[in-house]
Amino acid sequence: MTKTKGTLVLFRHGQTEYNKLHYMTGLHDIALTPMGEDQAREAGRSLDGFVFDKAYASTLQRAFNTAAIALENSGTNDHLKNPDGAWNIEKRAEIVEGDSGDFTGRDKLTDPEILNYPRAYNIALPNGESDEQMVARTKKFYDEEIVPRLERGETVLVASHSGIMVAFEIAIGTKPVPTEDIWSNRQRVPNAAPVVYEYEDGKLVNHYQMPPKPQKPATPGPKP
Repeated sequence: MTKTKGTLVLFRHGQTEYNKLHYMTGLHDIALTPMGEDQAREAGRSLDGFVFDKAYASTLQRAFNTAAIALENSGTNDHLKNPDGAWNIEKRAEIVEGDSGDFTGRDKLTDPEILNYPRAYNIALPNGESDEQMVARTKKFYDEEIVPRLERGETVLVASHSGIMVAFEIAIGTKPVPTEDIWSNRQRVPNAAPVVYEYEDGKLVNHYQMPPKPQKPATPGPKP
């Protein structure tokens, strides 16, 4: 019997100014830096050959714009453009970054209040959100919106945030639910680095991070 094969591609947004400064960004709607836009272009080039049936992004511009730039540079997804040329990327609030509350815009590496704040999976940041809450909304989105598409054999793109990337790992089952907060004992989530999850009949069978694809060198012009 032929298996139904689906593919999910996830990536974090490109670099922002807050990333450069090690600030907690949370729900602050900050733009990509020029480097962040370059990272999105590189992500798109690495996805050359992927033909997406559906694209999602969080409602925050850094994720949406990363998805749009990546699709533009993939060379294989013009069918996702609207008649006006804008990209048909569905914005979803369920996959916005975890709400960092009172810590938003503050240096997570040096701020003493942030460094001394008790961190656990179920403890919310001041006037913000807990990892548990963030994972719950991500898992609901994955179970209700993504899994049915994968079961139908679709190829789906999701652009989100570093916290949501980890939340997806927990939702998908490639990372256990932590006893501590999700940032403990983990590697940094790189900007705009696509991770591919392959499914058969709705079940995960393989996952891997896409290697960057070098930009094609410009064709030299005629000699004068």
